[in-house]
Amino acid sequence: MNAPDIGKPLLDYALISEPFPLYAATQDAPPTTLHIVVSNGGGSTVCCREIVFSLPHGDLAQSLVTTTSGDGDASVAGWTVTPIQKGADILVPEGDYANFVAKAPGDGTEVDASGITITLKNLGISAMPGTARLEVRETATLDAGKWPDSPGFVTLPITKFPAPEIPVQAVCDFRAEKPEVASGDAVRLTWNGPSTLEYTVLHGGGATLAQGQKDTTTDHEWKGSVVRDTTFQLSYVTGGTTHYLTTAVTVTNPTLDGLHVTQNASVDGDLNVGTLAATDDITTHAHFIDPDGRPLRSN
Repeated sequence: MNAPDIGKPLLDYALISEPFPLYAATQDAPPTTLHIVVSNGGGSTVCCREIVFSLPHGDLAQSLVTTTSGDGDASVAGWTVTPIQKGADILVPEGDYANFVAKAPGDGTEVDASGITITLKNLGISAMPGTARLEVRETATLDAGKWPDSPGFVTLPITKFPAPEIPVQAVCDFRAEKPEVASGDAVRLTWNGPSTLEYTVLHGGGATLAQGQKDTTTDHEWKGSVVRDTTFQLSYVTGGTTHYLTTAVTVTNPTLDGLHVTQNASVDGDLNVGTLAATDDITTHAHFIDPDGRPLRSN
């Protein structure tokens, strides 16, 4: 951090990250957004022309970002927020920083009690936990039109916490889009959970994967078909432990590979058979139908 011999800012600054709390980046972590609330907590009118925000860049504990690019906006119309390119004629700190400048409309504007929120978006956060200090250089005055020779300066600390293990509760809502289907119909399973996890869908032989579908995926859906009642099991590993969720799909007209009945069985409608062998009497209240669709008759 630089410690220039310049004055204190006239405005107040507060910093919060989105998401909050801020975690040191992990592989495939999404971009981070920083919101900086600029307010006038004093009793005097403050006229502000521009504010420069400098984010420590690098891979150290005191670094905040790993990229020098990004974009931003302001909550008040007329204000603009843009990244500062190297060589620009704006006072920035020496060293490795990602710099942004928020400019007021015209030659400055008053900042009242409602304040301004400056948003810096699409920031890549450093992977090393630690506390970084965002530097603020404010060009503001209590006497409109008479600007100070040097900006007001303050630093805003922000801590990057170690990334936690993904909690078990982060994976949820494992369900079938249609819990009841006909034999051979399509089935779509969905769930909620982090995209950084690998999920495996387990099932019995009554289910078949759709073309291109794999049982192990980082997506949040599984597509296939079923021919009989099937219980699906979603498994994933977090914190060194395998966890499971289950859901079931019932089939109104199941297709079975075989059937063995040890007690009485009743058929209220027609029974279509290919080859039938029996060691005892068989009765039905309708008909037994042969492969040609004709009712079977006794000899």
